[in-house]
Amino acid sequence: MDKQSTIKKETEAILSKMVSSFTVDVEEDGGIFQIIIKTDDEASTVIGRHGETIRAIQKILEVILYKQFGEGVEILVNVNDFREKQKEKLEILASEYAEKTQSSHGPSFIRNLSSYERKLVHEYVTKNYPDLTTYSIGEGRDRRLVVDMKSNTPVTS
Repeated sequence: MDKQSTIKKETEAILSKMVSSFTVDVEEDGGIFQIIIKTDDEASTVIGRHGETIRAIQKILEVILYKQFGEGVEILVNVNDFREKQKEKLEILASEYAEKTQSSHGPSFIRNLSSYERKLVHEYVTKNYPDLTTYSIGEGRDRRLVVDMKSNTPVTS
């Protein structure tokens, strides 16, 4: 069985235990398998509070797929275009913090972002604010993203 079919089958197995009505599509894009889930009234069950459930489903699928294929499989789970809406919200957040950093000339700290969310904010700030930089500090639950002026960033050698 190929990877796309296996990913679809395993995703459907998990979802069938959570919600009654859904469709699953799997598309490969640059080595990353996009798992597109559509559900009518039960999207909030699959997405969870602040996307916690969708991230948990993704982690569980990553473990299952690793065991089946003997290698890591990059996947991104998306429910009813949640990721697109999430990206829009993060870009607005990134703009606000970038503007704050530019006006204060000091660092701004964004807490409670997943690694995926930090990556999106980093890419947005890098693309749209050439005088700013972003980096992460802290560990685990205390990890946060810093938006700072490039001129403030210490040079390490």
